[in-house]
Amino acid sequence: MTVAWMLPASPRRPWTPPPPARVPASVAAAYWTVTRDGTHLRPMTVRDAGPGRDFLLTQYAAFNADDNTVEGDRAFRDFVAVPALTARLAAGSVVQVADRRGTVLGVCEMHRDGYLTLLYVRGDHQGRGLGRRLFEQTLTRLRAVVPDLARIRVRATPYALGFYRALGFHALADDAVEAQGLRFHPLELPLEADAPAVTDT
Repeated sequence: MTVAWMLPASPRRPWTPPPPARVPASVAAAYWTVTRDGTHLRPMTVRDAGPGRDFLLTQYAAFNADDNTVEGDRAFRDFVAVPALTARLAAGSVVQVADRRGTVLGVCEMHRDGYLTLLYVRGDHQGRGLGRRLFEQTLTRLRAVVPDLARIRVRATPYALGFYRALGFHALADDAVEAQGLRFHPLELPLEADAPAVTDT
């Protein structure tokens, strides 16, 4: 597999949690956990945008770039650029990151309209349940602020199609679709209405 681009590594900064007032106590346990191996699943912060971008570009190159055109590669790079990530965080996108000792192992992003736009797990950590945990924690956090959410939609890459089917997503089209040079399968997961409303700021 050909790697389309390589970025210089971001300088690593120790991560510190946001002030307690930014993490509502009623939902903190639902989206901030530490696994037995020391992996933190937690909300993404602005300081995570650089390492998050580097991680996402590396995983895209390894698992998705061959399915897309040069236009698609450019669209993905633009979507995960630091200014784009930070703008979506500021606009209220729910983004969870999995990291261990400063190394990003996974990222999941959902918009408040129920669109799952990013879910990547590092290759050597796939198949261990980390992707499912990231998805579930991101969804739990999203439903805490949008309790009447009826469905989650995703444009699944060909590589991740089996993963999403295992989560219960069903196809909205018979075949893969292409838009902006990106090839994907439109999928949907209906949700039951049972989440309590909580303010997440």
